[in-house]
Amino acid sequence: MDDFMNYMGCHNMVIEDKIRECLAAARRGETRISIDCDDLTDSDIEYLQSEVRRRIESGNY
Repeated sequence: MDDFMNYMGCHNMVIEDKIRECLAAARRGETRISIDCDDLTDSDIEYLQSEVRRRIESGNY
């Protein structure tokens, strides 16, 4: 159980880092953002996209 929780914590940190990377690019005015998604599932990518969109729309970036 501890191994799984450690994995999930690490995985969530990876996703949050990618979200921050996208938000930093948006702050710089970039309109096309490319990130390495090889270590993410399709649902991770959907979450990442929606979270980046949500934070930008709320002005919280």
